[in-house]
Amino acid sequence: MNNGRRHSLEKKKSAVLLRKKGLSHREIAKELEIGVSTAFLWTKGINLTLKQKKNLIKRANKTYLIRDRERIIRVGLQNLSKYRSIPTNQELINRIVRFYKEHKRIPLKREFNNTYIEYVKRFGSWNNAIRLAGFDPNPVLFSKKFKAADGHVCDSFAEKIIDDWFFKKNIPHNRNVPYIRSKMTADFGINNIRIEYFGLSGEIKDYDNNIQRKRAICRQNNLRLIEIYPRDLFQRDYRIYLQKLVSNIENFISK
Repeated sequence: MNNGRRHSLEKKKSAVLLRKKGLSHREIAKELEIGVSTAFLWTKGINLTLKQKKNLIKRANKTYLIRDRERIIRVGLQNLSKYRSIPTNQELINRIVRFYKEHKRIPLKREFNNTYIEYVKRFGSWNNAIRLAGFDPNPVLFSKKFKAADGHVCDSFAEKIIDDWFFKKNIPHNRNVPYIRSKMTADFGINNIRIEYFGLSGEIKDYDNNIQRKRAICRQNNLRLIEIYPRDLFQRDYRIYLQKLVSNIENFISK
């Protein structure tokens, strides 16, 4: 019983201090986990300054605006959902076919992240949808070798994309180029440039440690390291990224 009274007294003192700082009864109630009426009784007679009252009104208006905005967005989304057209199974398959025609390869599921779940619901799996579109599913990206257009053997589909782009733009390049005074190799080498596709960055600790070592070697030996990540390649405008990459390499070589 005494503990309860002492607890109430401590909260009451806190309520008084908060009120003197300019908090509203509702803010005090939320802060101390008490009722609004209790906060009012405990702080009765404490007058706020004009500045405190103005700040209180500003906070209240901001809260109401946020609540109104959230309500408007929520209602708007609900209304839109009533009119949103639901694609047919054939339309979903056609999206895969259109992607292939535009990019000359089948899409990865991460590139259809907004509708990927819908494909799984309709067709049982992403690979089933790929097959229904008339294509063979992509193999696991790091499970087999890929042969680039110039004959280079690549360790991943992503590396093949990079290698083929260099070949298309007539950029002489080598595969698995060693770093100076190290047993480690880079995915690609062009003069004093080392180009790496860090596809497993953030996934494996030892892999991330090797990234740090390669960066250090390049700094120590005046090598330029170009780092490429999945987010760079697996996006709708990846060809724009690769064109900028090639332009930067050409500018570096010409210096």
